Amino acid sequence: MDSDSKKAPEIPEIVVCGPTFMDVVMAGLPGAPRLGEEMWVGDSTVTAGGAANQATAIARLGVPCELVTKLGTDRAGQIVRDVLAENNVKTTYATPVPHQSITVSMSWNDDRAMVTHGSDEGGTLPADFTPAVLVADLKAIAANEDVVKSWRSRGTKVIGDVGWDDTGAWRIEDLEPLEHCDYFVPNETEFLHYARTYDLRQAMSTISEFVDTDATFVLTRGARGVAIMKDDKHTTLPAMPVKVVDPTGAGDSFSAGLAAGVAMGADPKAAISLGLIVAGLSLTKPGGAGATPTIGELPILLKVMDVPNSYDLGAVEQLLTAHNFDIPL
Repeated sequence: MDSDSKKAPEIPEIVVCGPTFMDVVMAGLPGAPRLGEEMWVGDSTVTAGGAANQATAIARLGVPCELVTKLGTDRAGQIVRDVLAENNVKTTYATPVPHQSITVSMSWNDDRAMVTHGSDEGGTLPADFTPAVLVADLKAIAANEDVVKSWRSRGTKVIGDVGWDDTGAWRIEDLEPLEHCDYFVPNETEFLHYARTYDLRQAMSTISEFVDTDATFVLTRGARGVAIMKDDKHTTLPAMPVKVVDPTGAGDSFSAGLAAGVAMGADPKAAISLGLIVAGLSLTKPGGAGATPTIGELPILLKVMDVPNSYDLGAVEQLLTAHNFDIPL
């Protein structure tokens, strides 16, 4: 049976809330740009970024997703809306604004630099339904605290993340919304900045002393995979071994795979493994979520990818089975 013929549930299973950008991605720069010089690259794309990265990656996996954000009514906003529509992302509760925020992302040496114009504000969560999972940055969680608390009381799992603090303040007080989270998915550098230490265990201890939370901390570490921290337990999982073309949106793609696994009721290791697979595959093409696999592509790619033996593929099996695909495992 063709999974694309299935009708998505009227009420979305996953809600993503956060700022959205039109991403202009330049991939494969030979080095850092220099003033006064024009640099040509081998690949580029224009797509929807920010919270739209997460929502798009979720929807491409065949999981119904609603994006609660701010979308421009200008030409850039229309490009973002078109990308979201093409990927079956719902925008029922998106707030229209005059201008779409825009990011130019340039990648080289497995890293990237970005220039952004606009706002980092997310949208307003509606209280009239209960999703299985909410994916949101901590600022959006704080702004929608009453709705988030109500959703959690009815069973919603919350995955919180943070962005780079351009002010350089890294106030630990900004992590207070972690009390409403089931998972926290910063990158390792962000995590250490908040705790003002270079030691992961010390950082976990410092943050846990300040914030009363039961969240599982999953720190993304680029080519080193993830560190998983819960109470006094500390484990790691490796990254997918792939050739990196563009790291734009890899963290968002990881969150999307994790959210899909959590929505299906998978245990943490299986959901995290799905996140690592989705993130790894996103690195092989330019364009963030646009490079993540569709549910139809996933079983094909898994046949040729070198999936680490330490992964728990339970969430992958659940996802493929739910869409009536053969499991190539």
